Amino acid sequence: MTTERTKRDGERPATEPTRGPGRRGAPQRAARRTALIAGLSVLLAGSALVACGAAAPRLHPVFPERPVAEKPRGKILFVLSAAREQTLADSSKRATGTFLGELYEPYLALTGAGHEVVFATDGGAAPAIDPESLDARYWGDGARRAQAQRFVERAPEVRAPLSLKAARAAADSFDGIVVPGGQGVMVDLLDNADLHALLAHFGAKHQPVGLICHAPAVLTRMRQPNPLSGRTVTSVSSFEEVYIETFVMGADAQVRGIGEQLEDHGYEHEAAFPGSAYAQRDCNLVTSQNPFSTDRFSALYLEALADYRRGARCAEDARDGRR
Repeated sequence: MTTERTKRDGERPATEPTRGPGRRGAPQRAARRTALIAGLSVLLAGSALVACGAAAPRLHPVFPERPVAEKPRGKILFVLSAAREQTLADSSKRATGTFLGELYEPYLALTGAGHEVVFATDGGAAPAIDPESLDARYWGDGARRAQAQRFVERAPEVRAPLSLKAARAAADSFDGIVVPGGQGVMVDLLDNADLHALLAHFGAKHQPVGLICHAPAVLTRMRQPNPLSGRTVTSVSSFEEVYIETFVMGADAQVRGIGEQLEDHGYEHEAAFPGSAYAQRDCNLVTSQNPFSTDRFSALYLEALADYRRGARCAEDARDGRR
């Protein structure tokens, strides 16, 4: 089983920046782009292959020695981007927001399993939907896409979400948190102190934390260490970033190389073939790679939620010797 691994052999020069558009010079970026696009073409030509992750989770659910009463189904907090515009590395701008399918599919899975979902954004603004996420290639059928659009346009709980400050004040009333992806995350959520505090809160209480596609980038901006530090994660891959920038956005994002940044901050980052359905669960932390991974993400998140309701706590597995 094959994965794209982001960690490189050897150490980086001490003078090399670790984040932002200045990480490499223009010639290096051009060469990297050419190589990655060529590699992407090869991988897409072999798209029948199925990829899966190689790294083991760092933490595992540990249950009480004596069975405990299962917690009732509670509310799950969905944090959405309200950013409607993104400035790219060349100073051009594009419309952005939350990726619709990464919001709607997990929402259906959780509410279908009997959980209530509460939405929140920075400042309580109505969420933005990335226009790219309406493209037919991200949807199995047009009816599902139309259903999702009606939901975000009409549902009162989506149109008038909580502010992140209000959600932070009410954190104890939720059983878990989900942050869908989309480039909007990189605009108004990446450095959001209230979101950082919420993620640390749920992580410390062994409650499920779900981060989709671009959303794992938030982990790189949280204070280290935190309850989620050092975990095995996935996110949008470097191949997928280059593809999006080249064929969708037309320029580099200001914040990019998410897998590399996660590795730089001590996380074990795994990514599968571009466009593969791939998600990782490291006890209560569930991450996924792209819009095609929502079914797998939802299944793993529901597993983590069921374990939490049965009293599970996250601990290292003494058998694998990791500390």
